[in-house]
Amino acid sequence: MITGAAHAEDVPSNAELFRMLKAQQQTISELRAELKQAKQERRTATPTEARAAASPAGRDAARETVAAAPPAQAYAMYNKGPAVVPARNGGAYVGVFGGGGSRGGTDVSQLGTVFFIEAAGGPLAVDASGRTSSGGVGFGGAHLGYEWSYGAYVRPALEIEGFYLAGNQPRATLVNPTDRLAEHSFDTTFPMRTTVLLANMVVGFNTPYQGITPYVGGGIGAANVSINGATSTQTDPVEPGVNHFNARPDSSAWTFAAQAKAGARFALGNSGAYLFGEYRYLYIGDVNQVFGSTVSPGHAATSPWTASFGGTSHHLAAGGIGFGF
Repeated sequence: MITGAAHAEDVPSNAELFRMLKAQQQTISELRAELKQAKQERRTATPTEARAAASPAGRDAARETVAAAPPAQAYAMYNKGPAVVPARNGGAYVGVFGGGGSRGGTDVSQLGTVFFIEAAGGPLAVDASGRTSSGGVGFGGAHLGYEWSYGAYVRPALEIEGFYLAGNQPRATLVNPTDRLAEHSFDTTFPMRTTVLLANMVVGFNTPYQGITPYVGGGIGAANVSINGATSTQTDPVEPGVNHFNARPDSSAWTFAAQAKAGARFALGNSGAYLFGEYRYLYIGDVNQVFGSTVSPGHAATSPWTASFGGTSHHLAAGGIGFGF
């Protein structure tokens, strides 16, 4: 009897069970409220970029960011494209380069006078003409320039440039028409070296591609054309072993030069250094070279000889490395 009574006292009544259930429900509700508040606090503390941009304040902040950015970068941000990162920020730059290409043929003439005695018909004027062969050339040089930024896209620059051009020697067969001889022709060679000095205008263009700057340019200046060891051998009538320029086979002269070029620069990180590659069209103007007279036993005396060259075109490919300051 005592045990049964004690067990009856341990069993909660219906009222107590109701109060316990209500307390548990209240605890669950409080936990849910706390979780909801924590989520709201996290969202308030770290708003996403999209939600911030959607709000009026976010849109105003985005406009201020675009307005404060450089023109080229602001354009890319506004259009949601990749940021424009120019290869350099302007200023002075220096570069060295080298390459090769082809030299076109050009008209050439050899002028002089052979002083035959009166019994042999007297002096003979020589005006032999022909065309030089084309061939390959190589070159190397350096330039120094200064670049500006103009608007969002254009980067104009001024530069001075010098390079040395050499290659296989032009050769020509020159024919002198005369009534005194059935044929009068010469086989000539002109080992030629050219030093070119130019002032260039170059325009670069910003692009959406990081570190890549295409450019075009052109320049004018002067070229020193040097010929060392020229030969002129008469083939009709044959005069074996006689170089008609032998008194002085070397000559040099200055003439006009101009070029056009197009290429691209490729930045090497943020160091200021860059690689570049380009195509050039180079034009060397008309030039006259004066050689010595013919001095050979048994050969009639001559005047000094003038070799007159027409303008020469070159198509060149170059590669190099530069550094911006």
